[in-house]
Amino acid sequence: MAKDIKAIQCPKCGSTFKKEIKPDFYQCQNCQTEYYLDSDDIHHYHHHERLPPIQSSAPPGNARQPLYILLGSVAFICIIYFVVAWIRPANHTANTYSTGSNYKPPRSYSSSFVYTNTATGKPVYLRVGADYTYKDDKKYGKELHMVFNDPLTGGLIADRIVNDEVLTNNNCMLAFKTYSPDLTYAIGCSTVLLQLDTRNNRLINITQSEFKDYKQLSSGVAKLEFDYYKPMINVINNEGSSCYYFPTIRKMADSNDEADHIWKKQFDQHYFEFGNMGDFFDQQKEMQLLEVKYLKQTGQNIRRNLTPGRKYFNPEMLYQDQDKLLFVVNTTPAPDPPVSIQLVDAKTGKLLWALAPDRYNLYSATKWKHGFAVEYRKGAEADYVHGVLVISDAGKIVHNYQLSRTE
Repeated sequence: MAKDIKAIQCPKCGSTFKKEIKPDFYQCQNCQTEYYLDSDDIHHYHHHERLPPIQSSAPPGNARQPLYILLGSVAFICIIYFVVAWIRPANHTANTYSTGSNYKPPRSYSSSFVYTNTATGKPVYLRVGADYTYKDDKKYGKELHMVFNDPLTGGLIADRIVNDEVLTNNNCMLAFKTYSPDLTYAIGCSTVLLQLDTRNNRLINITQSEFKDYKQLSSGVAKLEFDYYKPMINVINNEGSSCYYFPTIRKMADSNDEADHIWKKQFDQHYFEFGNMGDFFDQQKEMQLLEVKYLKQTGQNIRRNLTPGRKYFNPEMLYQDQDKLLFVVNTTPAPDPPVSIQLVDAKTGKLLWALAPDRYNLYSATKWKHGFAVEYRKGAEADYVHGVLVISDAGKIVHNYQLSRTE
């Protein structure tokens, strides 16, 4: 019987894509059906075997292992998160604000001054600082403190809370001026006059008591300012009028001319300053250490160069009395050079000693019973440390009371 040539197709899916297993036996490569050919009649016999599902290589008992691993990982991450969140606040609140509970940052200091206790003869370092407490409602509590330290030992003498609302609420910086060893005033917020009790280490508001007997200030005080040249305080009352108060003699002048008259008639002036005696327009003039005398009885003004032949680069007087002059001077005329603290005999002009040059800014200074104490602050190269240098009469540093920039 003749055979027709026909394409052999899979009886299941009709695909011609096949593989011969043995003579006349084929397997469809499309659906895996096996079939064979009958040579007498063209009959197609097929055997279809459903492919079993792909099994994991893991044993049957671990079929859900991937799910367990996923759930375990999520649980582990959650546990770590809560443990870290529980531990972190103890270390984190030192540098950040917490909104969930009260937080008290380090005390913030705004003013400082070094003076001599008139009872002990020892130096005292006064600092004014505010304590802030941040609360849940984002409002804060505030306390102003006057802190008194012994720079010889670093010990705390007193920490006093300030009850003055003007000073506390405005956190004003204080300006200090010493008129005599036992008379030092401070001005805060331009309206508050305080007196430093140098025996008991207290700062007392005397605005009302000091001015209550002066009719010029019956309307109240609008502004206070230390005068730079004269031993007086410039005052403006609430009516806008100016007057001038001399605290050492307790006199009030109504005009600048009257103040100048009081100054010349009441005070023998004898002081030292840096300047020059040359012509104002002389470009070659050099800075000199001058002794200035004004005699109230004769009106005579006497000036003399105390240290002739010596050059001074950007000098600044730190402390003076009739015997000793303490000042700081740049070591060279270059920009931002090291500076040296020096002591000169006020009668002869002789240099008594000079400290080794260093880089710092100097502020208040005082004479104590065995030498001097000078407040200083350093820059970024020293991480802004500050404190008080306690110096002996012989020019030796007895103690460097140093504080970090956050103290």
